[in-house]
Amino acid sequence: MELTNEQRMYLGLEPVEPAWERVEIPNNSVNPERSTGKDILFFDGDILRKVIWLHDSGSFRENSWRLKTQDNRTMIAPITAKGKPRRLNGVNIQRCTPYGMYFSFGGGQEQKGGMTLANYTTQRTYYSSGFAGVPAMDEEGLLKFLDQWIADTGAEDLAEIQAFAGAKRRRCKYREGDFFRFQYDRRNYGYGRILLDVRQFIKDGGEFWNILMGKALCVSIFHIITEDPNLSIDELQKLKSCPSEYMMDNRFFYGEYEIIGHAPLPEDPEKIDYPIMYGRSISGRDSNKICYCRGKDYREIPLEGNEVLKKDFKKNGISYGPHINKTLVRECIKAGSNEPFWENEPKVSYAYDLRNPAYEKELEFVRKQMGIPV
Repeated sequence: MELTNEQRMYLGLEPVEPAWERVEIPNNSVNPERSTGKDILFFDGDILRKVIWLHDSGSFRENSWRLKTQDNRTMIAPITAKGKPRRLNGVNIQRCTPYGMYFSFGGGQEQKGGMTLANYTTQRTYYSSGFAGVPAMDEEGLLKFLDQWIADTGAEDLAEIQAFAGAKRRRCKYREGDFFRFQYDRRNYGYGRILLDVRQFIKDGGEFWNILMGKALCVSIFHIITEDPNLSIDELQKLKSCPSEYMMDNRFFYGEYEIIGHAPLPEDPEKIDYPIMYGRSISGRDSNKICYCRGKDYREIPLEGNEVLKKDFKKNGISYGPHINKTLVRECIKAGSNEPFWENEPKVSYAYDLRNPAYEKELEFVRKQMGIPV
């Protein structure tokens, strides 16, 4: 499947111009017979302008480029004076920097997946079907989805997505205690709060079991889905929250999650919902100890003479966004609790959470072992 120019217009993507030349190459240029799809290249003269990475399963991704080529478009021209030409193939193209909007779809004719619409230049996501709570789609489902997307798009929506497509990259500041706003989809907003800036805490001399990748932030997402982009922090502080989790700071740094206010966090750390990380040290230099970390409370005991739980409760999985979506938050709001959250907890080692009521006995064991009042 390939997008049409009409669909591209409503998605903020650059259209394929009539004068551009289309060239198809196998996605495995070294062993074409082992290819699992093809790369569709669009040239404006010697300038590569667009690439569609199309897998045989039907999944695809569309990016925009401005890559100068040479030698009858068989080589990518050097970008710098000291650079060297590189053979034009999918691997080398992906080593270069695209720009502007891109579209990706993980489904196909016989498999289902989600779609993402984002801006590479600004490092911001405009829409994620998974985050919006839309069920996974096959190719036919995506076509119906795009038809509805176009039907629902008014003049203001079109202007908004064009502005998003042409925006410049931002670099934003944030701190513990900040409240933030984000979008689940084109109409609905969510809100959350930053509970801990791990990097800043360590920089200030705090002890932390630093087994998280990237610049980690602990965030909580409030039980609210609304079309109102102007809720006050006083209103937000009255709401329940989903269990907090760690995520990388990218969506705050680039302004996708907008800071809307600030208030001091409670002085009593027991009143703040921090994730609990527990398990044997993963340090190659000092693995003979058991570590515990809940927010700013870090403790360790020798491995010798102590029992470590067999289940992995290190809770060190981290990604670019929170592990919730619009559907899950709606279920928590309806239930008036986080029971749906715990029921949907992934049954994988990086996600086992001692706060889950299912691990009440394990949590009691850990608290006693670490000398924490039960």
